[in-house]
Amino acid sequence: MQPAPDERTIERTLLIDADDTLWENNIFYLSCQARFQDYMERWGCNRELAAETLHLCELETIPAYGYGPQGYIAALGISAERLLKLRNLPVTPEIIYEARAIGDLVLSPPMILLGNVEHTLRALRPTSRLVLLTKGQEETQRAKLERSGLEPLFDACYIVQEKDVTTYQNVICELGVRPRDTWMIGNSPKSDINPAVAAGLNAILIPHAHTWTAEIQDIEQPEAVVTLCRFAELADFFEVDPLL
Repeated sequence: MQPAPDERTIERTLLIDADDTLWENNIFYLSCQARFQDYMERWGCNRELAAETLHLCELETIPAYGYGPQGYIAALGISAERLLKLRNLPVTPEIIYEARAIGDLVLSPPMILLGNVEHTLRALRPTSRLVLLTKGQEETQRAKLERSGLEPLFDACYIVQEKDVTTYQNVICELGVRPRDTWMIGNSPKSDINPAVAAGLNAILIPHAHTWTAEIQDIEQPEAVVTLCRFAELADFFEVDPLL
């Protein structure tokens, strides 16, 4: 049984990423990418060029759509159009529709929690303020959190457009906590680690084998970052009873 809020002894605040930290995410985008490559190969397009074009179009759609499935689906259609034009092939509504339909998987992907996530959160909760901090589209991320069953374990949830130094400073200010008592935990060097450290927070990197390439970045202050192999290792790191 979890202690009531007024019975908890809070020693720290943990800001925790969602996609590819708590549950699988990018593997579904990679699956769509492979299907897109198959589809464009039918039209004589090079597979590597198809993947590269899709990646560039994903980045282009972020200002208009933010991070999430809607921008990705738009990128599929834009990519197909560009690739067909490169080969001087006709661009028809049917082809674009089929290309965009490849992205249906990421609209509501299966919810696959990473190993021992729920168990670890329950172990951390008695002594930690748990705050979900994820970027993406509000509706999409809220739906994932609800389907995950983890929502009751979090004291707060922030869904932001971007994770930068200002974002971390604003969250810390709103929570009323000290940076030195706060840890950011996630799989992305670009979004979870470097800006959090720059904002004065502690940071724990939990790498994921399929982190989106746009989130890969050199760790700017490696001496300030702890790297763990699995989410479950947080229990040992913070010296909490994993059996709670």
